Amino acid sequence: MTRDTSDFDIAIAGSGLVGLTLALAVAKAAPSLRIVVIDPALPQPQADDTPVGLRVSALTPGSIENFKALDVWSAMPHTHYQPYTTMRVWDAGVDCGEGVCFDAAAMGVAHLGSITDNVMLRESLWQRCMASSGISSVEQAVAGIQVSSRHVSIELSDGATINASLLVGADGRASRIRDFMGVDTIGWSHDQQALVAHLLPDTDHDGCALQRFLPDGPLALLPLPDKRVSLVLSTTPDECARLQALEDARFEDALTEASDAVLGRLRLDSARASFALESRYAREPIAQRCALVGDAAHAVHPLAGQGANLGFADVAVLATVIDDALRAGQDIGDAPVLRRYRRARSADNLTTVYGLDLINRLFARGDGTFAEARRRGMRWFDRIGVAKHLAAGHAMRGGRLPRGARE
Repeated sequence: MTRDTSDFDIAIAGSGLVGLTLALAVAKAAPSLRIVVIDPALPQPQADDTPVGLRVSALTPGSIENFKALDVWSAMPHTHYQPYTTMRVWDAGVDCGEGVCFDAAAMGVAHLGSITDNVMLRESLWQRCMASSGISSVEQAVAGIQVSSRHVSIELSDGATINASLLVGADGRASRIRDFMGVDTIGWSHDQQALVAHLLPDTDHDGCALQRFLPDGPLALLPLPDKRVSLVLSTTPDECARLQALEDARFEDALTEASDAVLGRLRLDSARASFALESRYAREPIAQRCALVGDAAHAVHPLAGQGANLGFADVAVLATVIDDALRAGQDIGDAPVLRRYRRARSADNLTTVYGLDLINRLFARGDGTFAEARRRGMRWFDRIGVAKHLAAGHAMRGGRLPRGARE
């Protein structure tokens, strides 16, 4: 899977989860296309017994179905993903049972999603890309682009140039492709850090994802396949620094208390890491012969685990738009073609960016009257089956790949 020509139909900058998924989806739907993945740090081989990484994603059933169609899920070791069948969400100051419970059996589905190791998912995607004759790779950075009416010329860090009909920026929150496109972003800091670690609880998680809203931000305990749970705690930078500096026993005490000991004592079973939280979206996800997907187009608060799934939905729509254009004999980089992608994704992406920010702010308000009204609202919501099913159904969805990629 090396470069053998300077001319391609599609160039994808970024070899993360979203970029590789797009490469596979388009290659399967349209095998005649020439696709190149450009990244200065291409994936490295991972052994099946590699420990589960600290960064995990809560994949929806829709996203998982797409990975099955792309023959990616079968390459995932069972030791690196854990389906969850229930999810409990509750507010600080009340018991876990007074919150909202989502149950797969009650909804008539096998599971609500799967907590999945990002590193191993990327490895599985990379294996499938390497096996595809239509996908090439270049281990270089993009140094600049020049766009004409017929193609986009991509200058690489080694001085070489690649020409493509369409360039897709899948290079993350600090996207250089977005900058080269001249696209502005709207964004804001949440004044929070996400603290991540793996914990071993006294009580079996039983395939249940837990989330408790604390005054400084939500705490999530996500089930892993080895009886551990993945911690994702959103909190203030000062509190995050304090927790990271604690000795292990005191750290375990603090997390056990923060979780209301719903899984008994939590014991640290990994390193600890943190990263800053912000929301951001590109004012315009397309430009002449260019498009943005995933975090390059939108970054959201992690409280609902929807960031990766939004990116995979981008992939499904863009792959379908490309497939439809090819069937109609159209240029896949033309503005009218790319505008179909923008129209199909803008509303969902904007709603999710602002919606998650609103939820995070609402649950951060700890005053008595507002907090009590919020808790009553959660109890009411838990009793209204239709409302819960609609909300869960929205969160469980996934974009639909083009027919050729599903067969």
